[in-house]
Order: sequence, then structure tokens, then C-alpha cells
Amino acid sequence: MNALSFKSATWLRSTLLLTAAAVIPFSVGGCSLFVMAGKMFFGDPKVAASFKNQTGVDLTEGQKSLLVVCRSPHLILNSAPTFEYDLTDGLLRRLKQKGVKVVSPDKVLRWLDDNGGEFEDVRELARDFDVDFIAVVDVQQVRFFEENSRDMMKGHAQGTIRVHETAQIGGERTAFEAFRSGFSMDHPRFRPISIHEMSEHAFQRQFIDTLTRQIARQFHDYRTSDDF
Repeated sequence: MNALSFKSATWLRSTLLLTAAAVIPFSVGGCSLFVMAGKMFFGDPKVAASFKNQTGVDLTEGQKSLLVVCRSPHLILNSAPTFEYDLTDGLLRRLKQKGVKVVSPDKVLRWLDDNGGEFEDVRELARDFDVDFIAVVDVQQVRFFEENSRDMMKGHAQGTIRVHETAQIGGERTAFEAFRSGFSMDHPRFRPISIHEMSEHAFQRQFIDTLTRQIARQFHDYRTSDDF
């Protein structure tokens, strides 16, 4: 091996050792370190909204208006009476921050109060609200504790999002389904939280905030690093 080849081999071994030494702290430090490294080399990729992918409509441009109604099992309202309102309010706040033109949750709540608290057909809302889209978020399963436990809190929610586009036909506003998607979330993702570490009320607020973020992302683009 000539002197040049020997120097090249030595440089290569040194480079590999330095690279390995740099990777070890990343492995120990967690996913956020990998994300930071990825951003340095590849930028911060953006994930397109599912709603935009399916309909071709970007709600964050603010030209189309959106009404949101959140529904949940009646049993959950015993332990979290304001769950539906808090979920709707938190979801709309996130969407407004992204530039989505939304209907006030108070207006929707008043409409529900005036109509027996429920509706059977989205077209009922379409007739009374001058909006472009109506989103119905049905939370079909929700819990705040680990199964068979009242000491360890680990929330779970699962449901469906259906969005209807409104249209004026024959002098009357009606609605047609334009988007459908499911969601499933566990919070926290790993270790449950003891009731001795956090109050149940504080945990519920944290859980709802995480759920609103996941649902809102169906309607706006987001960065992959937002999860860390």
C-alpha cells in the first residue's frame, strides 16, 4: 500500500469513528434529536392536509367557510360535561390560527339548544347556516383511564370525521358528503399518568388539546417536527 492509499484509509477510518461517535448520543437522546438532524440535512418536510388531498380545497386560504359540530357518547358527559364544547372550541381555535374561516361555536350551540340538542341530517344545518362546508366530528369511543383502572390515566379516542359541502338547489340549501376520514389517538403514547401526579381535570384538558391538534391536522398542512 503506497503512502497516499494509507492516508486515505486512515482518513476513512477516522471519519467512520467520528460518525459513529456522533450517532450514539442521537440514539440515546431520543427521536427529537433525529428530527433536528434531519432538518439540518433535508429541511422540515410538510405533510399535506387530508381534506385538501381529497377535495382539492385549501381551507387555510380563508375563502371557504367551515362549520364544525363535535359529538360524543352520552356516557362521557357524566365525567366530562363540557367535553363536546371544549373539543369544538379547541378545534376551531387551532383552525382559526391557520387561517380557516370558521363559524363561532356559540352560534352552533345556540342552534342546537333551539333544536333539541341534536340533529338527524346535516341538511338541517345547511338550511340555517350560510357556510360552504359542515364538518361533523363523531367521537365514538373515548376514555381517560387505563382499562380496569381508576389510578392510572391514559386517554383514548376514536371516531370519524365527515365533511359535507353545501349547495343551493331549487331555492333551498342542501349538503353532500365531500370528505370522510377516521382518527384514533392515545395520550400519552407511552407511560400512563398516575392520579397522584396530575389532577383528572388537568389531564382531561391536556388530552382534549392533543385530540384537537390531531383532528385539526386533517384540515391544514403541518410540519413533521411538530410532533416532537
